Amino acid sequence: MIKLKTITMEQINNSDEVLNTVRSIVYHLNDVNLAKMTPKMIALPINNVKLLEEITDIIFDRALKRQNYTHVYAQICACMINDSKFNKLATDTKTTFQKVLLEKCYDVFYTEYQQELNKLKEKMKKNSMVPKRCISTLNNFKSIYKKSICNCRFIGELFRMGAFPKKVILSCITDLSKENENNELQIHCLCTILQLVGPILSKTYDLSIPVNKLVSSLNNHGMSSTLKCLIHQVKRMHSEGWKNEEPVKFIENNYTEFFNLPKHMKSVYKLKSNMIMAEWIYDECYDVLFNFVNKNKIDEVIQLLKFSNTWIFYDPVLFVISIILVALEENQNVRIHAGKLLNNLNKKKKLSTRSIQLGVNKVLNDSGTKKEYPNLSNLISDITGQSKH
Repeated sequence: MIKLKTITMEQINNSDEVLNTVRSIVYHLNDVNLAKMTPKMIALPINNVKLLEEITDIIFDRALKRQNYTHVYAQICACMINDSKFNKLATDTKTTFQKVLLEKCYDVFYTEYQQELNKLKEKMKKNSMVPKRCISTLNNFKSIYKKSICNCRFIGELFRMGAFPKKVILSCITDLSKENENNELQIHCLCTILQLVGPILSKTYDLSIPVNKLVSSLNNHGMSSTLKCLIHQVKRMHSEGWKNEEPVKFIENNYTEFFNLPKHMKSVYKLKSNMIMAEWIYDECYDVLFNFVNKNKIDEVIQLLKFSNTWIFYDPVLFVISIILVALEENQNVRIHAGKLLNNLNKKKKLSTRSIQLGVNKVLNDSGTKKEYPNLSNLISDITGQSKH
C-alpha cells in the first residue's frame, strides 16, 4: 500500500487546474489534434500519486466511452508511459502511469463484469422483482457489457502502441480462450483483441487455439448475427496470415451522395451487418445528437452537418441507425430528443421519411440489438413517438 504525503491547499488548487486541463485535452481528442495535445499532456506537473490516479481515471473513462477513438487515447497513453518526466513523482514511489492504467484495465477485465453478473443473478432470483426494475437492471448490465468490449479494444490498442508488454495481452487471450459455456461477452472480447493484436502477435506465437475457440462457438444458434460476423472475420484474418485489413475511410469531399460513388469505393462500405457500420460512425452521431440535446437548435445542428464530413449525406439510413444506437444507450430524455432531431431533419429535408423508417425497422429487426435490449420496442417508441409525419 502506497502511503501518500499530505497535500496542501495550494497543491489541491494546482491539482484542480491540472485536472481541468486534462479534461479539456481528452474530451474531444482525435487524430487531427493528437500531435498538438500530447506535448501539453506530458508537460503537466504531476507531483503526487493521487493526482496521477485521477488523471488516469479521466483518460481511461473517456477512452471507454469513445469506442471509435480508443486508438487515439492509446497513442497518447503510450507517449505518457514512455516519458520519464511525466512519471517522475515528487512522492518518490515506484508508481507509474503504466501501472495505474494497467490496474484499471485489469479491474474491468477480471473483476467488474463478474461482480455485475453476480448482482444481476441475485436480483433475478427475487420473485418480487417488478418488471420495470428488471428491465432497468438488464440495461445497467448491458452498459457493463459494452464497457468490457471497449476495454478489450483499448488493451489491444495499447499493446499495438507498445504501451503494454506481450505478457499482458497473452494473459488476456489465454483467459478468454478458456471454456466457459460459450459466454458471448468472452467470445466478443476475444474477437476484439485478436483483430487488433493478431498481425503483431502471430509473428512469434501460434494463435490457433484462441481462433479455434471462436470457430467452435459458431455452433451456438442463439448467438447474434453481429458476433458471428466478427468471428468469421477473425477466422479469415487467421487463415490469410493476419494481414492487416484496410480500414473503412470517410468518403472524399467531392462526393455528396452515396449512390454517385464509383463501384470500387462503394465496395469498401459493404458489410454483412448494418449494425457494425453504424457502430463505426457512432461518435460522429454522438456529437450531433448531444449538440441538439444541449442547445435544442436544429439550425446549428444543420450547420454542424455541413461543416463535418457527415454520413447523413452518404448513407442516411446508417446515419439514422447510429443516432438510434446512441440514444438507446442514454436516458428517456435523450431518446425523446433523438426523435425530435430526426423529425426536424425530415422537416428541413435533410432526411427522408423513408430513410427514417428504414433505419428504425433495421434496428427493430436486428437480432443482436433485440437481444441486447429486452425492451427494445418501448425504447424505440420514445424516439418514434416524436414523429410528426
